[in-house]
Amino acid sequence: MWERRNFFALRELQRFRGIGHQSMTLPGTDRHAASLLKENVSASYHPILRLALALTGSSAAAVFSIPARTNTAIEISHLGPSFAHQIGKCSFPDLTHSSSVVNFKTEEGHRICGILLGRPSHQQRTSATFLLVFEPSGTELHSDSDVALVDLAALTNDLISTSGSVMPNRLQSLEAIQSHIDRTKDLTKRASFGVIRFNLDHLSFINERYGWDTADLMLEEIIRRINKLLPQESFFGSMGGGNFVVLTPPGHTVVTTRSLMTSILRTSDTPIAAAGMSLPFSLSVGWSMFPEDGKSVEDLLTGAKAALAEAQRAGGGHERRATAETTELHLLSSSLEQDLAKAAEDNALFLNWMPIVNTATQKIVAHEALLRWNRPGHGEVSPELFIRCAEEAGMVEVLDTWSLRQACKAAAYWETPYRICVNISPVWLASERLSKLIAEILQETGLAPSRLQIEMSESRFFGPEDITFRELARVRALGVRLALDDFGSGHSSLERLRFYPLDQIKLDRGFIKGLGENDRANEVMSAVLALARALNITTCAKGVETEYQMAFLDAYGCEEVQGYLLGSPVRDQTQPTSQPI
Repeated sequence: MWERRNFFALRELQRFRGIGHQSMTLPGTDRHAASLLKENVSASYHPILRLALALTGSSAAAVFSIPARTNTAIEISHLGPSFAHQIGKCSFPDLTHSSSVVNFKTEEGHRICGILLGRPSHQQRTSATFLLVFEPSGTELHSDSDVALVDLAALTNDLISTSGSVMPNRLQSLEAIQSHIDRTKDLTKRASFGVIRFNLDHLSFINERYGWDTADLMLEEIIRRINKLLPQESFFGSMGGGNFVVLTPPGHTVVTTRSLMTSILRTSDTPIAAAGMSLPFSLSVGWSMFPEDGKSVEDLLTGAKAALAEAQRAGGGHERRATAETTELHLLSSSLEQDLAKAAEDNALFLNWMPIVNTATQKIVAHEALLRWNRPGHGEVSPELFIRCAEEAGMVEVLDTWSLRQACKAAAYWETPYRICVNISPVWLASERLSKLIAEILQETGLAPSRLQIEMSESRFFGPEDITFRELARVRALGVRLALDDFGSGHSSLERLRFYPLDQIKLDRGFIKGLGENDRANEVMSAVLALARALNITTCAKGVETEYQMAFLDAYGCEEVQGYLLGSPVRDQTQPTSQPI
């Protein structure tokens, strides 16, 4: 019987390898961990439960977890009728110490067969997981059901071991943090421990370029390296999706936690040998301390997660510690996404207009459209916050389309034909859809192409040079001007000046702020302005706030300026002010 069911068994075990063992690395959010964990675990174990039903002939199968701090069994997944109410007399300690099937009889005369499932090889488990099958009285399991369950448990353990997921899952990680809190709070008032969250940077890129198998090998090697670093009584668990958590032992200080975190970062000093290649990698790390950064599981995890997100925004390969500010910003960003998705539909977005002045004539020649958002119930949201949220959520193109259309529509009715400057994210370039969007909006609104200037931040990634050049050339062929915004804030300013068809560079306000502070700042600015003239590219200085800055820029040939010295943003879309303030 067992041999005749091998094909089905192997198929389901392969599914468990790809899906089922995700119960060891569960997704979900920290705030709603309990409900989401239950749902995700249940679905993750379904392949192995279907296999157990087929191999044993039982009418129901279930997976139960026994947290280390209790002797209460928690049903985390089942197929067939639930029999959770029948297991009160089961001796789980017998199951924990046995590698074979343990049989129980219920008060109603039913039979339950159980076996320990998925025990890791190290001593970091905070709970035990069991597979149980149910045989109602009057029915019989297959004669080889015990052998099948033993083989199933062994094969399952083999798959988990070879997949690199031999570690506590998300649920067990949450339990471990609570256990650390319970142990540490009873120590001296100064006792603490650290929660370190980290992940492999650019995992999606690695998957796409090298394949999932290579990515898995890299994760396994990272796990091995970090396991060697951990002091006794540390905890190492998976949070799912290439995300991991390390807990320093209760009583460890900020200094020892920082030292361990630094060692984790340094594991990337040596590339990983995989698939016949030497693959460099980096990790991003965020960490929090009990009790300074949080006194609950949720607060500690949220703080570490917020710090991790901050480290990732720095480009990867960095570490950040939780702070009240980053945590608050992270929580706010998390709740923004849903409201932001409706903002364009609900007309909650609007434009402010910043005047741009000709340096020589002191007359307004253009207005920059600044996207703003009034969030219902919260008021106006910082543009840095909601634009970053849109970029991370993949919604920035929706905002770009709205602001471009509204800016062109408004400017088409102005009495004075000022040029309008609209910020667009460079993410449009790689897909080569920007020129088509601009052409459609210009035709729809009737705005003259020469009045539109598209600005892209120099600090953003533009994509492949050849594709970017083609798309920018198409935009310019429409008669639309192109500007490189925030010039000097990124890392490839001069290369982009050489390669791309630009009409203007907008000097980052950091350049302007330094004018007059020392001779070097003045020399750099004069050199940049001279370079722009040599390339036949106009310049616009942002953030002009003093008469000295204005006089310097005028003397060295900066054609346009904007800033609070010359005018504040206004919201009147029908006709912005015609003269500087």
